[in-house]
Amino acid sequence: MNAPARVMEAKTGLEALFTVLKQEGFNLVGPTLRDQAIIYDELDGVDDLPAGWTDEQDGGHYRLRKRDDGAFFGYAVGPHSFKQFLHVPRQPLWRAQQVDGELRISPEITEPPRYAFIGVRSCEIHAMEIQDRVLINDYYTDPHYQARRREAFIVAVNCGRAGGTCFCVSMDTGPKAGHGFDLALTELINHDRHAFVVEAGTERGGTVLARLPAREADEEDIRRAQEVVDATAEQMGRELDASNVREVLLRNPEHPRWDEVAERCLSCGNCTQACPTCFCTTTVDSSDLAGADGLDHVSGPAGCMDLQGHAAFAQEIEFIGRPAFAQQIFAR
Repeated sequence: MNAPARVMEAKTGLEALFTVLKQEGFNLVGPTLRDQAIIYDELDGVDDLPAGWTDEQDGGHYRLRKRDDGAFFGYAVGPHSFKQFLHVPRQPLWRAQQVDGELRISPEITEPPRYAFIGVRSCEIHAMEIQDRVLINDYYTDPHYQARRREAFIVAVNCGRAGGTCFCVSMDTGPKAGHGFDLALTELINHDRHAFVVEAGTERGGTVLARLPAREADEEDIRRAQEVVDATAEQMGRELDASNVREVLLRNPEHPRWDEVAERCLSCGNCTQACPTCFCTTTVDSSDLAGADGLDHVSGPAGCMDLQGHAAFAQEIEFIGRPAFAQQIFAR
């Protein structure tokens, strides 16, 4: 959309945005504080956001720190991803029951929730698009994921700071969201002003924006918003030459680095849960001990360590003898 950006006061604007989204039937999901981390969960209101908090991140290191201001989104992407609400960890598929001596199998059909995701970063939007490519736009469409994704309203936030492990500039995936959002916010904060510059990325985003207490952004607002993004781009904690990643990986299937990483692995599967792009699934059957309530057939996430040989079959690459971590990367 080419609609002009608008400016709204921070707290009153967010409160109005949350109210409008709830009136449109969306469940709000976004960042909140829990267990000494900034995680994603359902939100009741603006007071659930991690205002005044930031995070300190590096390899194997994560700590919360108080900010000296009241920024609502003054943190980098943390240990959670929005994948848990789209590609859910437990999806019932069908149920089998004995009814009058006959086996009956019925599909589990549920109405998917309508989520409005608050505070989505550009890198997370790119991760969603990888999931879209596999689960919607490939040979097979996952109808459960498609239904949830189709209904999702994306409120992006352009990053105001980078973490110690961020490298989105190298991948051209941030820190500013360029597409894939309904609304995008840039937080402006100094000693006398706290506001958001808001851009609409879709027609329904523009409809919501028109209902918010906001004025048209002037040149100074646009300049300050761009300065926020430019400053974040200079803070990247990592750099990566992505020009020939595929070729480097294919040349190094037996590199000692795979074994170095594997030595630290506990095979817990948390990496699969945390990674916003992992898409593999498996299915399990479950019932009570007596079998009186029937049998449920459920899909859920599967890590590469769980599906030895799956990647080799899917990619027609021979992985025998290669560490599981190498399989994980080559399967992408």
